[in-house]
Amino acid sequence: MPQDKFIFDLKHIPIFQGFSESELHSVKSCLREKNFEKGEILFREGECCNRVFIVQTGRVKIFRTSSQGREQTLETLGAGDTCACNPGSSTWSCSATAEAVTPVRVWFLSRDDYIRMVNSNSKVSHSLNVLFAKRLQSFSSLIEEVSLKDVKKRLVKFILDMLDVNSSRRGEENLISLSFTREEIAQRLGAARETIARYLSELKRDKLIDVKPKQIVILNKKGLESLLF
Repeated sequence: MPQDKFIFDLKHIPIFQGFSESELHSVKSCLREKNFEKGEILFREGECCNRVFIVQTGRVKIFRTSSQGREQTLETLGAGDTCACNPGSSTWSCSATAEAVTPVRVWFLSRDDYIRMVNSNSKVSHSLNVLFAKRLQSFSSLIEEVSLKDVKKRLVKFILDMLDVNSSRRGEENLISLSFTREEIAQRLGAARETIARYLSELKRDKLIDVKPKQIVILNKKGLESLLF
């Protein structure tokens, strides 16, 4: 990869935004690149957290497995996202497992380089604070979703939350562009894929939504919201 293209790509990684050219070159010298095939594990729950990755291309799901063997997806990382968590303790262990949902290319930072970067650059600290705040908000939403015993309500809330995200990012008030498969939605909501498919069909039959490839069209937002009460 030409150096100018590499630096250009780094500029668009949220955790490095605002960095000067010299700072980006310093970051570049610490990064290592690696590819993973779909289904490969990047790290496992309980392993020592000895490196931080940043997704270049593809998608990675972060999940935990219950004692019954059911997966609960915590978040899905895409291009520019990072697994960055605790930057300090050498005894820190991974709290979840990361699996490539698609073929993935990532950059790795060793824990030592990561710690040095955080301690020496206030811009990184600020970016991490923003990242952690968003992650906390996302996990709070996830807790609220899975606390609903009714799977249909979990699905409706997920759809409405995704609609809010799409509206704020793209200005689309009735359209959700999905990067998730039904299996991934089911794992996030702690339900079976067949159950999610059945409830999507019900919502479509009731003319609350329309389901298209990679999209959900909201036909009756108020009707969806009424299902939560």
